[in-house]
Amino acid sequence: MSKIIGGIFTVIGTLCCMGLCFLYMNSSAYLSYNDPAKHLSYFETGYGVPTLLFGLMLTIGLVFMFFSTEPNRK
Repeated sequence: MSKIIGGIFTVIGTLCCMGLCFLYMNSSAYLSYNDPAKHLSYFETGYGVPTLLFGLMLTIGLVFMFFSTEPNRK
């Protein structure tokens, strides 16, 4: 059961981290046509903390996937 939970956490964490990175890359804080003085950092835009949380979820999922031991029931 832990590999299933790990797989779910890995997929959700990966998709959400990628989605937040794409949202930041398309935001007005990053695009080059804005005034350089108005460029914001990743944490100033509010995308940093959710990315860290989803990155933690991804890490927990990978740990569950690779380090869980389940008995073979045949």
